[in-house]
Amino acid sequence: MKKPSLLDQPVLCFIADAMLGRLARWLRILGYDTAYEKMITDEALVERTLREDRWLLTRDRRLVLRKLLRGRHTLLDADDIDGQLRQLHRDLAIDLDLTHQRAYRCADCNVVLTSLSHADAAPQVPPVVAQEHREFLQCPQCRRVFWPGTHWQDLDRRLTAIRARTLDAQP
Repeated sequence: MKKPSLLDQPVLCFIADAMLGRLARWLRILGYDTAYEKMITDEALVERTLREDRWLLTRDRRLVLRKLLRGRHTLLDADDIDGQLRQLHRDLAIDLDLTHQRAYRCADCNVVLTSLSHADAAPQVPPVVAQEHREFLQCPQCRRVFWPGTHWQDLDRRLTAIRARTLDAQP
């Protein structure tokens, strides 16, 4: 995990419909500004998409028929997270590589994580984590602390496999 900078922010801002909460979390981890509300009407979702100039991610075929959303949505075909990420990687060139420097976001709050010194992180993490890690990030909103542990390596392996399957599927 490298120190984030504002220059590393991805260009696209998304909004995920109520069926795509898991995808919203993954995109936030990847650094993409992804709005998500569990309970939102179609009308409110369309209004927010337009007002905040976001790209709508949806599985709702009827929703994308609205004229206001033409040219500002992706209709996802897959039910599973791997298939959804693969489609976004293919269709929108979403960067699925965790080794690229970027400003990561809190999976819960969608707020850009900030660097946290080892001294400030140590009292907030398990002792073994404080001993083994020197790099920490924190969500300024919920105060959750993050570090590049084994979960980060697992995410990276999974994303690498998704990227490879995307390349295999291309003609």
